[in-house]
Amino acid sequence: MSASHDRPPVAWRVTAAIVIALFSFWRLQQSPHVDTRAGLSAYAAKDYASAQVHFTAALDKQESATALRNLALANLQAKDLDRAAQVADRLAASGKANDLAWRDFFLGNLAWRRSELAEFEAHGPVPPAGALERAIAHTEAASQAWHSALESREDWPEASRNLQRAELRLALLREEQRANAGAEDSQVEKMNGPPDLNAAPLDPAEQDRLMQQLDRLDLQEAARKAAQKPDLSGVLEW
Repeated sequence: MSASHDRPPVAWRVTAAIVIALFSFWRLQQSPHVDTRAGLSAYAAKDYASAQVHFTAALDKQESATALRNLALANLQAKDLDRAAQVADRLAASGKANDLAWRDFFLGNLAWRRSELAEFEAHGPVPPAGALERAIAHTEAASQAWHSALESREDWPEASRNLQRAELRLALLREEQRANAGAEDSQVEKMNGPPDLNAAPLDPAEQDRLMQQLDRLDLQEAARKAAQKPDLSGVLEW
């Protein structure tokens, strides 16, 4: 029999090549690297919702410290703060020193973000009760987390600088808290003063005008306080 009869038919070889190519393409699509690259591209474009989807898919295909860190960061940027904390804790479950240190550092950034949101509420037109206190508590938590990260790794300049920023912010927030307490005490003294029995009652239109004027003054005062404080947004480091 000739050597040509030992080779498979051309059609069979073409079919086999197609099957191998399709299988290779399928394997490539199942690889977490494809989702990771897509997630990184979305993250760089600040499309954090899409980054979450891609990093979650990569993590489902292969769990790794890198996949968990990517997803935690995307969750933080997407303001999905509770889920970000859960992913960070999942990373720390490995018990590895590097993962524990990274989790502490990340929780510092997470607490800082919560403090920013609480401070924003505290400076709103109608601040909810305890908003400034929550901003202080979250900043304290951020400080503690970065301090813990530094205990595990002293040569961490980013953590040191973030810790300094937290101490500065705490001083500013506490000073604002003291100023607000003094203003409230002064207001209480005025309210407790003897009423002017000879004053004529205001008509409804005049009351509305005065209330609108007070609202404008409150907004101006909030803007003035914000302008006096150093801009600490977007300064955290990794």
